[in-house]
Amino acid sequence: MKLENLNLRLEPKGEIPIYVQLKNQLRYKIHHGELAPGEQLPTLRELASHLSIDGNTVSRVYRELEDEGLIERQQGRGTFVSHKERPAPDEARRKDAEAAVDGVVRLLLGMNLTPAEVAGILRDYAERLHKE
Repeated sequence: MKLENLNLRLEPKGEIPIYVQLKNQLRYKIHHGELAPGEQLPTLRELASHLSIDGNTVSRVYRELEDEGLIERQQGRGTFVSHKERPAPDEARRKDAEAAVDGVVRLLLGMNLTPAEVAGILRDYAERLHKE
């Protein structure tokens, strides 16, 4: 896959950590078939350079996606989208949603809010959006 065709957009000054943004975007592209099974991903160095981020960040993302079974690293060959069976669309959608809120929840917990307070904030916010 050519780097330009990945269309990854990171918000360095956003509240969601860079590694979460990158992991979510790659996970989305894999779940929705934009990255096909067997397709080769850019090297750590290439992707880090292209996105102007630290190579350790890309390494962490690749490691976590590998742990999820979405990609496979092959020594001396590169990193590829896994051929393993994908979760059902509803399950994939839920995983994508959970990944999207991960950074926000971590930020709120880091502000010494309890899990119940975080849940209440998210519920209230979602209800306000629904009414709009």
